[in-house]
Amino acid sequence: MKVPPRTLDAFVKKPPANIVAVLLYGPDEGLIRERALHLIRSSGVDEKDPFGIVEFAGDELISNPSRLLDEAQSISMLGGKRVVRVRDAGDKTETIIKDALKALKAGDNLVIIEGGEMGTKSKIRSTFEGAENAAAVPCYVDDERDLGRIIGDELRNAGFRIPAEALTYMAGNVIGDRGVARGEAEKLMLYMGAQRDISMGDVIACVGAGAMLSLDELSKTMCSGLYAEADKVLRQALSEGTNAVAILRHLQNYFAKLQITKARALQGEDLEFALKKLKPPLFFKLKDAFVTQVSSWSLQQLAQAQNILMTAEAKCKQTGSEPDLLLGRAVLTLSQMGGRALNQRRRA
Repeated sequence: MKVPPRTLDAFVKKPPANIVAVLLYGPDEGLIRERALHLIRSSGVDEKDPFGIVEFAGDELISNPSRLLDEAQSISMLGGKRVVRVRDAGDKTETIIKDALKALKAGDNLVIIEGGEMGTKSKIRSTFEGAENAAAVPCYVDDERDLGRIIGDELRNAGFRIPAEALTYMAGNVIGDRGVARGEAEKLMLYMGAQRDISMGDVIACVGAGAMLSLDELSKTMCSGLYAEADKVLRQALSEGTNAVAILRHLQNYFAKLQITKARALQGEDLEFALKKLKPPLFFKLKDAFVTQVSSWSLQQLAQAQNILMTAEAKCKQTGSEPDLLLGRAVLTLSQMGGRALNQRRRA
């Protein structure tokens, strides 16, 4: 079955009784881990019990096709149900998994299959979407609204209070997936200690400063036409494990700020006032370059840049794509556009 987006979180916390296998796929590794944990708990298995969970890689099924069904129908060494967790599964294992699904029945151990990006043509994804006793659950990088909700819930459940402006700023500057977001919330709580009222200053001082400043520097140099500098920052971010889609989202947010500010300026609004209205607020070290970019880039060019970034993101989510390469091409193209925009401004 194909699970509707609005019910994904509720589904993994309490899947229907007839579901014996779930495919978790997508680029957000933190969300895959989180939803796998919810599924394990929903089965009644203790996630800390080494005998309650059996894990192996998808490639192992190629050499031992019967293992999946054997593990799914066996009981724990200490009695009771288990969870079978298959990591890094792909279309090469689709036939094996499909045969196992036909043999599995209600009451067997829960099977969790984990994969990366799987497009609509993916065989294993189609198998799970079309099965009556299995389900496909997509795990995509959250937007700022989702991350804000996750962070806000973490903080409130621990007894902390955070103003809406500070929460918006924090969500907008978390670089990564749900796992990263929860980690940043935990770091902020440790930073606050016994103090329960979180201020904007606390968030700025504590949360994701390194990653945020790195990607802000990428945005700034790229839009200024400084490709060599932008490429250096990009390589550093990728080497640190930052997800390509997360970087593309950050760049989209930066261009959105340029578009909004440009539009307000063209309508006659004072530029300083327009900058103060941005949420999350613009980091002060970006201001001079940002103002120059607002003057240099036209609304048409900014819209074209957003289209390039969104197209790159969509291609990154296709099966067999090379996200880092697609991101690198987008940064090169936009750096060239930035250089032309600044040169046109100087000649004007």
